[in-house]
Amino acid sequence: MLYIYLEEHNDHKKVIKERYLDIDEPEHIKSIYSMGCIPNDEKRDYQADSNDVLKHFLIRLNRFPIFVTFGGGFTDEDIELFFQREKLSYTKSSPDKRRPYYSVQVNDASELELLLDETYWYAAANDFYFLSFTNRLTFESRMVKRWFLKKEMIVPVVNTTDEMSFIRIEHDFMGYYLFSNEACFDTEDKVKALLPEGDGIDYYE
Repeated sequence: MLYIYLEEHNDHKKVIKERYLDIDEPEHIKSIYSMGCIPNDEKRDYQADSNDVLKHFLIRLNRFPIFVTFGGGFTDEDIELFFQREKLSYTKSSPDKRRPYYSVQVNDASELELLLDETYWYAAANDFYFLSFTNRLTFESRMVKRWFLKKEMIVPVVNTTDEMSFIRIEHDFMGYYLFSNEACFDTEDKVKALLPEGDGIDYYE
């Protein structure tokens, strides 16, 4: 049995802080949901399950292009061979002269499946992993608190608009957070309608 959870969050400030997100105008965010899979069987690969649920959600939504940005940790330039082989449109940046970040424009469901299946392990290894329907990220110098230290770092910053949605992958790819101010995501029922259903799937209440 695959157990899926979906939860709407009302304390936006707390969620944004705990996810280490830098958002230029966080008050523009109207809805935040967490979703993913509940580990209840040691034989299941819940990172792969989370990837499958995310693919299902985005393919059912059928809204392209999607911009997938990841990197800053384990990501290295070998991934560019995959992009080139599959003819994926991408840009590369190294804002802090360390490991690069890649932003890939995904134009249809087949490209989405190819990219997520090849790269979701970066999110599982806790690299930065971010999806949006418009390319809303910039890299800026910010004072960042990590654990008990505060230092200046180059970090990804989400630039908000009046209509936008984005997804931030959770720790170890055990789920993800959807942030939105769009009408298509303004109720939990609208979000749940895009998630898998059927035999072998249940929802954690």
